[in-house]
Amino acid sequence: MDKNKGLESALRLLPQDICAEIRALPEKTLEQLNEIRLRSGRNVVLTVGRSFLELGITAETEDIHTAAVRAFRNSLHTSTEQLCSGYVTYDNGCRVGFAGTACAENGSVVNIKHINSVCIRIPREVTGCGSEIFDRYLSERPVSLLICGAPSSGKTTCLRDIARLCGRRYRTALIDERGEIAAVSSGNACCDIGLMTDVFDRYPRKAAVETAVRVMSPQIIICDEIGSEEDIASLSYVVCSGVKLTATCHSGSIDELFRKPNISRLLENEVFDVLVYLENGRMVQTREIYSRQCSKL
Repeated sequence: MDKNKGLESALRLLPQDICAEIRALPEKTLEQLNEIRLRSGRNVVLTVGRSFLELGITAETEDIHTAAVRAFRNSLHTSTEQLCSGYVTYDNGCRVGFAGTACAENGSVVNIKHINSVCIRIPREVTGCGSEIFDRYLSERPVSLLICGAPSSGKTTCLRDIARLCGRRYRTALIDERGEIAAVSSGNACCDIGLMTDVFDRYPRKAAVETAVRVMSPQIIICDEIGSEEDIASLSYVVCSGVKLTATCHSGSIDELFRKPNISRLLENEVFDVLVYLENGRMVQTREIYSRQCSKL
């Protein structure tokens, strides 16, 4: 994916005045732009690298509505299920998250009204950012690897690059439930995800995993943001089938993984060989799960 495609996709979602304000920023700032956040009645805030940049322009309710409608391709009112999930994936892997007033029934969200915040995450290919992890753990043979970190620690960007590297050496199946990693458009991946990578775009994870194992004979399966109860069965199935797994999940530390109910069960089932903790896109701690030895880098 061209480095500007993700940004251009994000800007297409915005009203003209906000878009113009962002385009006027220095090129170096735009190159490091990760998120655009619109909150009703408050100034637009950008995440630039590790810092925040407040623009001198207020996001009005109609601005947020415009961004939401465009994200759902003018079918906001017929996309209730997707809206209730809290996000939608737009062109080139742009992820658009929403906050608003929930309509709930029996503990489940059945609709969202009065959207008051929009977070547009800009996908970027950072070629080589996964090389350290790949070289250390995956270059000689496939292993099962869990990459964890706090939100916005670079997990998905790193996973995209690992898919590229694995796909050059192994038969790889990429489970891209949200369309963020490969950014498939009309059947073609906009990102470089490797010569031998098969992409299961927007499949439910369980169906994708079972289909991949059955029909694509992968050596490695890659998926993002695991942690649900359903993951216990489907991802254990991967390893029991002789396939290695590389995945990510949210966690504040490696130790915290063992306190997460569903992740801890996967660890107890010996689904993963190696745990990696990321900060700001860099591997800062690892644990080889069988030895239980922790290494700070």
